Amino acid sequence: MAMAIPPMKIKRYPLSNLARAALLIGLILNIFVWLTIAYYYPTSITQNSKAFFIIPTVFTLIFVLFLLILRFRYALLERYPYLINMPSFVYRLGMAKDPETEGKIINKVFIIHSLAALYISVLEIVITYSVLPINGVEHTQLLLPSLLIVIVVFVVSVFGLYRNIYISFAKKVNRRSQLKKD
Repeated sequence: MAMAIPPMKIKRYPLSNLARAALLIGLILNIFVWLTIAYYYPTSITQNSKAFFIIPTVFTLIFVLFLLILRFRYALLERYPYLINMPSFVYRLGMAKDPETEGKIINKVFIIHSLAALYISVLEIVITYSVLPINGVEHTQLLLPSLLIVIVVFVVSVFGLYRNIYISFAKKVNRRSQLKKD
């Protein structure tokens, strides 16, 4: 007999300024790529004109998916709580079922998701400018080093942000345990 998972009760917080800035920059970069494609398309001498739009279309759809998830994050998590798995936070920090603390952690996790949306836009620019024949010259020799730099920066920043989340809540738990001892 399967047990139903009860819906989560999470205190809702708005996206932070950092998350909003990342999404705005990602949107601007996405629009910039489309404007560049529109500018260079008439001068392109490629055989397959449909392939010209494949990369921006795929990356734009992924970016829109991130925007939809961020927009409906609390509705999704309240209805489908298994979508976010935070056992390490719960176990390591010894949190009780506290909607306020869970809401703060989930909000910080979604800051990382908004940075991932920005990362998608940066990848879109790197790939598009490397593959796009600008003035008849492709810059594919710059693709691999550029991708490696973008990936390394993203991975390091994500691990740093997760570590920051853990440290910030670990300090609060340690303070509470010190108060209980006194």
